[in-house]
Amino acid sequence: MKVLVVYKKSAWELFSRSEDPNVAHFMEQSGRDAQSVEQSHHVQKESMETITSTLIESGAQVSILYRSELSEEVTKNIDLAVTIGGDGTFLETSHFIHEEVPIIGVNSDPSRSVGFLSACNGSEFPDFFSGLDKQPRFNLSRARAKINDKVTGPPILNDILFSNPNPAATTRYRMGEKSFRNSGCLFATAAGSTAWIFQEGCAPLPLENNKTLQCYHRGNRNANTSTSNSFSLQSLTRKGRIYIDGEHLSYPLSIGQTLELTTGPSLTVIGDLERKRKTFLTKYNLNM
Repeated sequence: MKVLVVYKKSAWELFSRSEDPNVAHFMEQSGRDAQSVEQSHHVQKESMETITSTLIESGAQVSILYRSELSEEVTKNIDLAVTIGGDGTFLETSHFIHEEVPIIGVNSDPSRSVGFLSACNGSEFPDFFSGLDKQPRFNLSRARAKINDKVTGPPILNDILFSNPNPAATTRYRMGEKSFRNSGCLFATAAGSTAWIFQEGCAPLPLENNKTLQCYHRGNRNANTSTSNSFSLQSLTRKGRIYIDGEHLSYPLSIGQTLELTTGPSLTVIGDLERKRKTFLTKYNLNM
């Protein structure tokens, strides 16, 4: 079995190598906060060692990759993907995973990473992996974006935002016969319906095999959520952009250009996501 392990760098690794004098000052002066960052680094290293040794001992052919080095070429012939980090690492990896390849998310440090899409943490991985065939699997629907009929970007697992890149500026766009002026338009998949769009006040969607997309107009008073299997939006913003699954991946959507969202290839995720989801929603007295 060919396994690709994708990891994130710890905040301590990034901060300690930063040339920003403010970061250096933080690491030197912040005391408890800096110690917490360093402690998390050691926890993540332990998770990495536990996971890779477990995989190697199982006889798997293991490749290890930093998440910024991902490409379609390196994920082409793998049998399993394992991410070590939080939801950001999982989302970034999902952009390169074909629908026939299952993926496992491992939360490298639950004290600092949300890990909503994670199946387990580092210390739990040996037991989880030993019973891999018995672990639940979910087929999560992803979305596809097209700009002026041309496929743009990777499959979208969580959400996509269209907005002015300046958060203080107005975003203008048209959907159908109606024009909008607000803080941007946010779309989410079923998997993403308990993420950003949920915090905007939208109701979660059923998780598995659900091709429904949500649409929310940010900054419109008493805005309602609409749902559909596809959406179309025309930019009326000169320097508009779309942001896919967070801040790291974006594309221009200039005035007059059209964004179309449709169903994309699904993603097979190993782990009891439904249980984690129910636990999360009970905090808000919600049930699915």
